[in-house]
Amino acid sequence: MTEAGAVLRAALRDTWDDLFTTAVCNLLWLFFNLVLVTGPPATVALFYYANRLAHGEPTGVGDFLRAVRRYFGVGWRWGLVNGVLLFLLVGDVILTGQLSQSAGARLAQGFFLAGLLAWLLLQLYTLPFLFEQETPSVRLALRNGAAMLGNNLLFSVALGVWLGGILLLGTLLFMLSLAAGSVFLALVGNHAVLNRLNAYGDVKR
Repeated sequence: MTEAGAVLRAALRDTWDDLFTTAVCNLLWLFFNLVLVTGPPATVALFYYANRLAHGEPTGVGDFLRAVRRYFGVGWRWGLVNGVLLFLLVGDVILTGQLSQSAGARLAQGFFLAGLLAWLLLQLYTLPFLFEQETPSVRLALRNGAAMLGNNLLFSVALGVWLGGILLLGTLLFMLSLAAGSVFLALVGNHAVLNRLNAYGDVKR
């Protein structure tokens, strides 16, 4: 819990230190997602922007915009994998709840819901790994992210609980979430990966 709290504090600090740039990048990310075709590349670019911040490197809106173009292909490779898995998992959660009200169906629904939450948490590790690896390979980032998740279950659960509480609070503070929520999530992911790499040494890249 202590390490997870340290990750969240570091992410909040980086978000607050340059709130104007954070808000601009966050709003640009929202706009790119409305356009749809630029949504996945913009998400990868947001994690690139957050990765630079987490490493203490100077960065700005221009870095984010250049990353959208630079990682366009990588973004869509990740977006397709993520989109298919989300579609299947969300569909399973909904269908198992509608087709039957039996105890077995509820158990299956809980299983798929747990899988959905685990997949979403995995993305917090996967996207930062794109920039910690020598090459931005989506397959390798997913493998490294899964290894980190599996080797740090207690840390990951604690991080997820803390993050869930903050996101719940963010629904009450809508404007703040609109201005900085996505960048904050990207910073949490990057600081979490750096925290674990520093704690246990680098993983296979």
